[in-house]
Amino acid sequence: MLFLLGCADLAGPLIQSYMEVAALVMLWLGCIVFMASCALSLFFARKAERGDARSLQQGSPYVRYMQDKHELNGIGFAQQLTRHMGGLSAYGVSFSALSYIGGAVLLLGPAAAAGGTAIIGFGWPLVTIFGIVTACSLAALASAVPTAGGCYHWALSAGGRRMGLWTGWLHLTGTILMVVTTNLLLADWIYKVMEERLGYAGGGELRFMLILFLFITQALLNVRGVHALGKLAGATAVLQLSIGLAFIICLLAAAGPSMYPFRMLSEAAPPSGSEPALLIGMLLLQRIFLGGDSAGQMAEETNAPRINVPWSIFFSAVMLGFLGFILYVLVMMFYPLGRGGFTSYQEIGFWLAGIWDQWGALVNGIMIILMIWAVWMSGSVSIAAASRTLFAMARDEAVPFSNKLMAVSVQFRTPLSAVLAVTSAAACMTIALKAVTSSGATPQSMLMQLVMLSVAAMHAACLLPIAAKLYGGAMNRNRSRLRGPWHLGKYGTAVDVASLSWLTVTGTSALALLEPMTSLGLICAVLAAGLIIEWKYRAMLRKSPFKVVGSIRFSRRSMDECIRIERKFPQHY
Repeated sequence: MLFLLGCADLAGPLIQSYMEVAALVMLWLGCIVFMASCALSLFFARKAERGDARSLQQGSPYVRYMQDKHELNGIGFAQQLTRHMGGLSAYGVSFSALSYIGGAVLLLGPAAAAGGTAIIGFGWPLVTIFGIVTACSLAALASAVPTAGGCYHWALSAGGRRMGLWTGWLHLTGTILMVVTTNLLLADWIYKVMEERLGYAGGGELRFMLILFLFITQALLNVRGVHALGKLAGATAVLQLSIGLAFIICLLAAAGPSMYPFRMLSEAAPPSGSEPALLIGMLLLQRIFLGGDSAGQMAEETNAPRINVPWSIFFSAVMLGFLGFILYVLVMMFYPLGRGGFTSYQEIGFWLAGIWDQWGALVNGIMIILMIWAVWMSGSVSIAAASRTLFAMARDEAVPFSNKLMAVSVQFRTPLSAVLAVTSAAACMTIALKAVTSSGATPQSMLMQLVMLSVAAMHAACLLPIAAKLYGGAMNRNRSRLRGPWHLGKYGTAVDVASLSWLTVTGTSALALLEPMTSLGLICAVLAAGLIIEWKYRAMLRKSPFKVVGSIRFSRRSMDECIRIERKFPQHY
């Protein structure tokens, strides 16, 4: 008996030592994966650049505009939306949707509280390398099918009408959930900042007013069209990079007693019941990577979309992965953990808001406003992406009330009805969720459910066109039609397989973490959506074919009909 007790006393330190060694191994593996993602990004960029150099997109702005318009007319669509976005604006759309600063302010704390600091030391490099690989697959599809609606038309061209309908609804739902999550958390954060900085607590009414203010201002920006949105998105991308750099400089300058050693990034949160803490934290961080394909939803509003859109998708993922790693590592190392343990990480967003206190109230106020702007813009871009998906589906008569939702404003050249429909749906959902929480701060459980649903929906929407492309390639179909100037050549298939595997694993994991009531609601929603999709699919089968030999055709309209429609809209280039 004494021998057994002595063995037990020795086993405790040995197990603890083994766990520490395993954690450090995971940390160094994370560093290796991060360095591998750097090398892989350079390799992919070089491969894609060779195909880009052989592109036919050249000549004056007028020649490029007419070429883009002619390609759009060739697949049956009129140039109703205006092409005002260049490369910087398209990059700004994708990068702003990824919420680089918003992730630090709103999601980094909950993710670290759920999974510990290991979600940055090991989880973020893993999310980064597969995020870049997935971005390459989506960029190749965007280069081949540069139309509004992005994922919807990619799946439609690769897998047919039924797959296109499922993909469109999944992408629309996932993007609306992203808007809901962003504005819900941003309203809570603004309320807490006002309470702490101004000593003002307006109660539940103030939270609802903040939510309404966010949605109204975002809708007004989107109603103004892509001319304003593109410029602001490009400026916001530069702003986010500047804020991130400022954070990094301030954290390095303030390094002192609160700085922890690098090995602390291997710590995992203590297990809570049967839930995998590290997986939950990684999936919360995965939300930051959602929306990188937003430029693909706005391809009909971008100049030279076969080039600008895929590079925007690729570079936004690369920049988020690299800069996010540097910023988030420094935040983890410099954040004063205190006595709260892992639960204190919930306050990271408010700690970041107070970093500039030592420079005066004016500087601190300006930086808080800039952080709010960056997160607000993320929601605005997500509304724009969702509205283009809805507009593209309505134009194909694939959703109810198509005649209303496909309307384009002649003055602003924006899908006005789709913008208002998306904003209204997201606002109603956000207000309902806020009412359920008794007007208090959003509970961690609700945040996790929203993130899991958005991850599952968005990953399924990206998975379907990639899977259809791989299947078509294996059957020797769709090869020429689904290959644009941006491609990875012989490495494309391997990249698509890796993307498909990652999206399947993460999407399935997100579904497995849903609560029973949420899962039941999801099953009912999927069944209802399946009935609507099948009804629309059979209705579309009775129409003329949307494909012709050797190319892709999504509409029955001839080129002459497209030109007649375009006469109602002033053309700009």
